[in-house]
Amino acid sequence: MDAMDAMDAVDASAARVVELVGQVRPEQWSEPTPCTEWDVRTLVGHLIATRQGYCALLAGGSAADLLSFITRQREAAGTDPVATLISAVRSVRAAFAEPGALGRTVSHPVGDIAGSQLLGMLVMDSVIHAWDLATAIGVDAGLDEQLVDQAYGFLAPRAEGGRLYARGSFAPPARPLPEGATPLERLMHIAGRSAQW
Repeated sequence: MDAMDAMDAVDASAARVVELVGQVRPEQWSEPTPCTEWDVRTLVGHLIATRQGYCALLAGGSAADLLSFITRQREAAGTDPVATLISAVRSVRAAFAEPGALGRTVSHPVGDIAGSQLLGMLVMDSVIHAWDLATAIGVDAGLDEQLVDQAYGFLAPRAEGGRLYARGSFAPPARPLPEGATPLERLMHIAGRSAQW
C-alpha cells in the first residue's frame, strides 16, 4: 500500500478502536478476551501502550523502550481509557506523518525494520484487537473489509513456515480453515483465534 493508503488505514483502524473502547461498560473491564491471559482493561492498555511505544521507536528509541511500554500495558488505560487512547492515537499518527518517518529504520523486537513496516504492524494489530475487543464486549466488530484485507496481506506471508508463531505473539490455528470463510474469518484464523469466540 502506498503512503496515503497507509495513513488512511491507520486513521480508519484507530477510529474503530476508539469507538469500541467507548462502548465498554463499567462491568466489562475485567471480562476475558480472545487474547490469552488478557482481560478487557489489559487489551485496551495494549492498544495504548503499543502506540506510545511506536512513538518512542520513531523518535529513535530502542526495542527495549517499546517493551517497557508493553510491560506496563495493564495500567496504561488509566482512569479515562478513551481519552488516553485518543491521545496515543493522535501522537502516533503525528509521528508517522513526519517527513521521512516511513523510510526510517526502527529497532523493533523482531529486528530492524522500516517505518512503513511498523505502520503495517500497527494497522494489523489494531484490526485484530478491534475484533478481540468487540468479541469480548459482545458487539459487532464493524471492520471495513479493506482494513481486513490489509491486515491479512501483512500477516499471511509471515504465517508461512510458522515464522509468525515462533515468538509466541500469535498461536497457530487450532483447526483447518472452514470452506467459504469470510476475509475476517481468514484473518482471525491465521491469528490463532479460537472458534469458541
